[in-house]
Amino acid sequence: MTLAETVASRIDGSPTVVSCERMSSGYANANYRLETSEGIFLLRHRINQDRSEVEHELDILDWLRRSAFPAPAAIRFIGDDRWIAGPNNTHIVLLEWLEGVQPEPNHPNAITIARALGDFHQLPPLSGNWRQRENPLGLKAATSLADSVTTDSPEIFRIFADEYEQLRDHLSEPLPTGIIHGDLFPDNTLFRNGELVAFLDFEDACEDTLLIDVAMTIHGFCFRDETWTPSLAETFLSAYTERRALAKAELEALPTYLQWCPLAIMGWHLRQLLRRPDKANERRAGELAQRVTVMKEANWMP
Repeated sequence: MTLAETVASRIDGSPTVVSCERMSSGYANANYRLETSEGIFLLRHRINQDRSEVEHELDILDWLRRSAFPAPAAIRFIGDDRWIAGPNNTHIVLLEWLEGVQPEPNHPNAITIARALGDFHQLPPLSGNWRQRENPLGLKAATSLADSVTTDSPEIFRIFADEYEQLRDHLSEPLPTGIIHGDLFPDNTLFRNGELVAFLDFEDACEDTLLIDVAMTIHGFCFRDETWTPSLAETFLSAYTERRALAKAELEALPTYLQWCPLAIMGWHLRQLLRRPDKANERRAGELAQRVTVMKEANWMP
């Protein structure tokens, strides 16, 4: 039985598989467009996440559904299961299929995503500690990686450690916190006819400094072909503050966080390289190192 057939057999009504097409995916999962006789679904094969991480993202999606925020709904399997076991201790999640495209970094899209992010940052939090997890792109993970770097480490690791040392002491000032998406790049959003359809991929969502999300999304929507476009950042920030005003301390810290965010993502890719060599991760780490340099030189403030 194929993966698609296994999943279909666990959907209410046990529909017939019409097609199952592999989609462009991130670095940690395999995504499929699963068409059945009962409809279309997004099948996510969670390869590199343990059970707690899978359930955390599902908790986020359930919360967003109750808050009427645009995000895909998690589909329950027979028996009300939210996920099913895949091969080799992996997990399979089924999500609502939403039609849309990855947006281009331009001024209308920067306005739309900024307003939506501002709304997201003001959603009423739920009680409980389900959202209180370590940020996978946070300071603790970066510190662990930087401490492991030696003079014999490859150059890209030494670049990371050097930039980390320059930034770490500037990240200690307390700033407003809340639920952040953590990775709001265009490929983690869907647009249709110029309108936002949904935020996607909440694997990195957690409770942390809201300015991380602001800076991260600027990197997602204010670079064109790896070229920094400050006019887009001005548009983005103006639209964001329509929904949520930034404190003076946040504005002053923004240049630091614009350097920190690409460095934090760079650290994730370097940790993957420690597990196994991979040209895509190595190339992306180099691009992100260049972004850190660009933002350091720009020292951009609105």
